[in-house]
Amino acid sequence: MLKENLKNEISVLESMIQAFRGLESSVVSKDIEMVSKYAVNIEELSLELMKIESERDEILKNYQVDTVKEYTEKCETPETPEIIVLSTEIVEKLNELAIVMDGIKQIIEFDNQYVELLNNLVRGVQSPTYDFSKNKPPYSNNYTQVQNQPRYDGLK
Repeated sequence: MLKENLKNEISVLESMIQAFRGLESSVVSKDIEMVSKYAVNIEELSLELMKIESERDEILKNYQVDTVKEYTEKCETPETPEIIVLSTEIVEKLNELAIVMDGIKQIIEFDNQYVELLNNLVRGVQSPTYDFSKNKPPYSNNYTQVQNQPRYDGLK
């Protein structure tokens, strides 16, 4: 029973990894429709994962333990070694999922910084070379306007 639950969790995690990889490629290609599709898919998989975890909690309660680790330490069954292997595989899948999610985060951060740089170049705003925030009040603006009008207005 616990073994099937862990296998289901691995399956959902694999699907989630694939969905996040698809999300990553659609973020890179800036395909908003696909981003929405993958976001919905990820949300559905998250709900399914929560359901599987709550089922596992019920299974563990029946064995009078709180965690899979406690189960493997206290219950000596023929499937205990396989449960340990499945638990290790779940940890590996979670690590892989974290790596993919971090990649998406880095892509989005880079894109935001790039857009900010372009906006600063077009508007004629310079970011400071030094951080004077220690000497200025917290409400002061860190950016200075080079001209009263944006640069592209001066080209007319």
